[in-house]
Amino acid sequence: MARQARLFIPDCPMVLELQGIAGQEVFNTREAFSLFYTQLPLSAAEEEVAIHAYCMVPAGALIMISTSEAPRAGRFVQNLNRHFSPAVRQVQTVHSSALWEPRFKSTVVQPGLHSLKACLFVEQLAARAAGAPDLATYPWSSFAAHAGVVNEAWLIDLPVYWQLGNTPFERQSRYRQFSEQGLSERDCQELSHCLQKGWLWSDDAFCVQIQELANRSVRPRPRGRPVLKKNSTD
Repeated sequence: MARQARLFIPDCPMVLELQGIAGQEVFNTREAFSLFYTQLPLSAAEEEVAIHAYCMVPAGALIMISTSEAPRAGRFVQNLNRHFSPAVRQVQTVHSSALWEPRFKSTVVQPGLHSLKACLFVEQLAARAAGAPDLATYPWSSFAAHAGVVNEAWLIDLPVYWQLGNTPFERQSRYRQFSEQGLSERDCQELSHCLQKGWLWSDDAFCVQIQELANRSVRPRPRGRPVLKKNSTD
């Protein structure tokens, strides 16, 4: 059976998951983290991709992007790997010929509140996978930039982030408040499932509205045969 095309909706945020091959750690040294971090904006610029959020942990990375054309997401990941893979071998021991699982996972996210939640979900990988006690001091995540701790001019803020306030200080303060509320267990489970399966994460209304713009089905179809409608004369 042919592999299903990766879900893409123009200019809608996407969350990409890059995992070390066979569960192996990709980032074992500070230098490895730094190399990947430095390459992120370079590869994004080359492939005309906007990076909204990111988080790196030893076993891999989550990156939130948007772009206008479906092939750009894949080329962005390829560009990252092409530059990072040979460089990282100079700063740490790599025990396999490949660094990453051959196919990265992804989900498309509804703009608005869903995308703000997905942004925080990406950044909270530092707590879920790396046990970071304070996201604001974790160096390999965009949370510190969104919270106003550091400045990363190459990050492209989501439109919903701009709606948090009229000034950078207001937006940063309200994002910190938003992070303190946290994500519900349901949101985390739904987003994780969509990421693993490649489906759209959205409400039902957006799902119906956006289907015509998508390159394939945005959600799985109900199992079984469709119910036949009875003839009105029966």
